[in-house]
Amino acid sequence: MGASSWSRKVPYQADIAAALQQAREEAYQEGDCYRAEPNLRARQMSEQEYAAASVAEMREGFLAAFGEDAGDPDDGLAREEWHAAQIDVVDPDTLLASQPFSGTHSVIDMIGVADRPEGGRVAPLPDDELDRWFGTRRPDVAAVERALGEGLSGFERWHGAYVVGYDGDRPETIYFFGWSGD
Repeated sequence: MGASSWSRKVPYQADIAAALQQAREEAYQEGDCYRAEPNLRARQMSEQEYAAASVAEMREGFLAAFGEDAGDPDDGLAREEWHAAQIDVVDPDTLLASQPFSGTHSVIDMIGVADRPEGGRVAPLPDDELDRWFGTRRPDVAAVERALGEGLSGFERWHGAYVVGYDGDRPETIYFFGWSGD
C-alpha cells in the first residue's frame, strides 16, 4: 500500500500529549484512518495451526520463486499476525495493535510526544523549519493550513510533528501531521 501523509487539528491546550490523544480518539471515531479487514482465518485457528499453515504457504512461494535453495521461512511473522488477529478493536490503541505491519495511515500511529523526531511519536516542528515555512515562531492558523497544503510534512516515515497556530498572541490550534503506514 505504501505510506500516507496525514494531518489532524485540535483546539489548543497546553498538554500536547492530551491534545495528541484527543486527535487520535477523534480520528478513530470518525474513521479517519486505514482499518484492515479482520483476519478471520487467524481467529478461527490456534496459533500453532495458523503458524504452520502460513509457513507452508510461504515455503511454496519461496520454492516457486527461488527453487530448492529458497531456505525455510521463519514463523515469527505468522505468530505476530495471529496475535494481532486476536485483538478486539475498541479504540485507537487496539486498532494500532491489531495492525502491527500496516499501521493506520493516520495520527493514530503516533503514540506519544518527543522533544526530537522519534518513530511513533510527534515532536515540535524545529525552530529552523518554523522560520523557513513561516518566518516566525508563532505562525497564524491560516499560514499553518496553507503550509500543510503546500507540502509541510513531518520528518520521515513513521514520524510525526506538530505546530501551534496562533490568533494574534493567543495559541488557537495544534496541528499534528506526519507520514506513516505500510
